[in-house]
Amino acid sequence: MNTAVLFDVDGTLVDTPAGMTTVLRRVVAEHGGAADEPRLRATVGRPLVASLALLLDLPADHPDAARAADRARALFTELVIPSAADLVFPGVPELLADLREHGHPLAVVTSKVRRSAVELLEAAGLLPHFDVLSCHGMAERGKPHPDLALLAADGLGVPPGRCAVVGDAVDDVLMARAAGMDALGVATGVATPDELLTAGARAVHPDVVRLGEALLPLAPRR
Repeated sequence: MNTAVLFDVDGTLVDTPAGMTTVLRRVVAEHGGAADEPRLRATVGRPLVASLALLLDLPADHPDAARAADRARALFTELVIPSAADLVFPGVPELLADLREHGHPLAVVTSKVRRSAVELLEAAGLLPHFDVLSCHGMAERGKPHPDLALLAADGLGVPPGRCAVVGDAVDDVLMARAAGMDALGVATGVATPDELLTAGARAVHPDVVRLGEALLPLAPRR
């Protein structure tokens, strides 16, 4: 059985963190608040409601946090989605095509809700590469808990021990470790290589091209 590869999206496949911080900054400002760049970037890739509750100093279940998340999604659609195809990291489409050619099942595991994940992946031209989308709200708990990764593995029909998670954030690595999966980091997003390694990543690659060199030997070419 070939190893399944589970990819995070923001900061891993698509260079959206800068656009997302712009969106978050605007939403926070609309609510009369302010947040510096490091604080904004630290929330990228996490569920929007929880991130905005933190940035707005609200309880996680406060209705204003949910409304702010809806506003952020609308702004993301308006400001970031039109340029999604240009934000795909160099080498990503080729890597995904090569992995499929090698027979690796592929999934997305993301803190985006399904509607937002489909919107971004479709606009970026990446959606057809994936067999399964495991998105926030589809399991009881999100990252860094193992639930979404285990859901993806189950959807692919692959045991957790035959899965590798690829991500740019500490939560991706912690999720992989909790699920009993291999964890590979990429230094293209919000976390530093040292942070990813400390969290338990087996290796951290500077970009997707170098990542491909590690992933493609996982199974012989068919």
